[in-house]
Amino acid sequence: MKRASFVLAGLALLTGCDSGGRKDAAEAIKGAPKQVAAAVASLEAATQARRYGEICDDLFTRAARRRAGGRDCAELLRAATEDVRRPRVRLLSIRVKGETAEARVRTRSAGERAVDETIALRRERGRYRIASLSP
Repeated sequence: MKRASFVLAGLALLTGCDSGGRKDAAEAIKGAPKQVAAAVASLEAATQARRYGEICDDLFTRAARRRAGGRDCAELLRAATEDVRRPRVRLLSIRVKGETAEARVRTRSAGERAVDETIALRRERGRYRIASLSP
């Protein structure tokens, strides 16, 4: 359970968000919530593909990248998540407040219980990026 949380937070957290199979609901999302959903989906996809450099450089805010090891961010994420298999992130809800947002997600990996977490996002360099993760 702790490892799955680190994947999300560390990966800037765990993308390819799941809209619960409701394609019409996903298509109805517009504006800032759509951008937040896209950031979460990108996180899941990058996590599943183990593209840690993308997570650190493109998905995290500058501050999140610093906290995750700065120049060593990608290697530290790789080492911390080497045993994580089939990570998944299911988007539960989005709340946008100006330049910040929160995405409630349910994370899961093979052999681990699902964990509900909150991904904090901040608008930086023209789009929402992952700022932090908390249970």
